[in-house]
Amino acid sequence: MLIAQYYIERDIKIDTVLCLYETQALGAYIAHELSRPSMMQPNPVGDIYVLGPEYDAAGNMIFRDNLKRMIHGKKVLVLISCITSGKTVQRAIESVQYYGGATVGVSAAFSATRNISGIEVNSIFTQDDLPNYRVYGKHDCPLCKQGVPVKGIANGHGYSTLP
Repeated sequence: MLIAQYYIERDIKIDTVLCLYETQALGAYIAHELSRPSMMQPNPVGDIYVLGPEYDAAGNMIFRDNLKRMIHGKKVLVLISCITSGKTVQRAIESVQYYGGATVGVSAAFSATRNISGIEVNSIFTQDDLPNYRVYGKHDCPLCKQGVPVKGIANGHGYSTLP
């Protein structure tokens, strides 16, 4: 598994996989791979926690009392499906720090950025794999400046066309 292998080869120990946007199934597989004995890792750490955050009314990530122990004092891998600007991952890193953990890795299926808060992003696909993929700030989009309307919105919940 590419994502787990990245951390094994660099001898980066993971205690907790923090799964953003419903990536728990992938997170469980990564945790399984990281906890298996191998030639590169004959004595793995052992149990690795896999959890997803809750969000408060302001959109901040929160962890209930029964989950705080899975973050506090732990080495945390932040896992997300897609990174565009890195803002969501930055908020996750800040949340892990607030709860007393240390973010030691960031992984994604796709990432448009290579580094967030000094942490190298480990992704399966990058912008190099999608040569026409572009990211613009809301005031810098050339199509918006030309008056081309937005036809749909895509996020972790799916795709919706706009009237």
